[in-house]
Amino acid sequence: MESTLARLSGFCYRSLGLRLGNPPSMTEVTMRPLPFFLAFLLLCTSCASYDKREVVDSRPTSPNPAAQAPTNLSAASSSTSARILKRKVAVARFTNEARTMSSSLFGEAYNRDPNFDRLGKQAADMLSTELTRSGKFIVLERQDLNKLEAESELMGLSREQFKQSMVGVDALIFGSIAEFGRKDVGEVQMFSRSRQQVAHAKVNARLVDPRTGHAFFSDDGAGDATLEQSTILGLGDRATFDSTLNDKALSAAVVNLIDKLINKLADKPWTTSILTVEGANVIVSGGSRQGLQAGDHLKVMTAGKVIKSPQTGFNIQLPHIQVGELEVLSFFGDSETNEGSICKIVNGPTPTTDHLIQF
Repeated sequence: MESTLARLSGFCYRSLGLRLGNPPSMTEVTMRPLPFFLAFLLLCTSCASYDKREVVDSRPTSPNPAAQAPTNLSAASSSTSARILKRKVAVARFTNEARTMSSSLFGEAYNRDPNFDRLGKQAADMLSTELTRSGKFIVLERQDLNKLEAESELMGLSREQFKQSMVGVDALIFGSIAEFGRKDVGEVQMFSRSRQQVAHAKVNARLVDPRTGHAFFSDDGAGDATLEQSTILGLGDRATFDSTLNDKALSAAVVNLIDKLINKLADKPWTTSILTVEGANVIVSGGSRQGLQAGDHLKVMTAGKVIKSPQTGFNIQLPHIQVGELEVLSFFGDSETNEGSICKIVNGPTPTTDHLIQF
């Protein structure tokens, strides 16, 4: 150990232009190390770095068997496995139920008032946006019906006419924000300092059949947004508070939830109705914007009888009976709300408007 220290001391003296056994003067000790110190400081400055990284992670929660790939065989055939026909959905209610450390100036009741639930409305808008953007749904408005009704009055429609113009949906979406918060994680070392801002969000949602009120599916989605910043020797920008991380984490959680909703709704058979029969052509509602393609075959079904179950109290519809088959020839209409398909009869008797059509 002593020999190592001696060699190290000799190297330091030689690097300063000194010799062992020849004690330096005070001027040499004061002036000679100065260029080396400046060179060392310049080297550290050139090695100093600044790093800023932003990561948004839409991560799945524990898998739900009901949210896996669709099991509808007709929708999962070799020719249509990547094609999901559009279902009509609406976001009925989305609220913020997460506990936060900061309370409102006006108390907890103010935070839970739906008229002031900014975060819940933001999540509902994000969900509606992502549902529309996915191209897998026909999204109908439910949260701002009062504004739509007020606009219809300006157009001269009565309240009854407004109700008659409304379209029912295949599923209503109810949900809430279950977890929402952020944390700061920092690390300080001898020459470096880092800071990590992490925002986390988790949303719950369930699909409800509007005909019966039965919640037939529920799941959640989670997302994280992270901002990392680091400096060396105090150089670089400081990590300031980024309020947009909260929004990005919430958006990531909603996107994660959308995938599960798509898979579940794909399990339900796509159903439409016959508009009219003109000669050999059968005109049905729905077209290419809802996912149909020329050459698709549609089943003509007779609706099963509805019986009320004494065990559950629900109305149970017996299985539909297939009585014929149609082939899609062409389409008409300029939007997914007014389009239709012209079909020909492949087999079975000429259908009527009382029959159902399934994909």
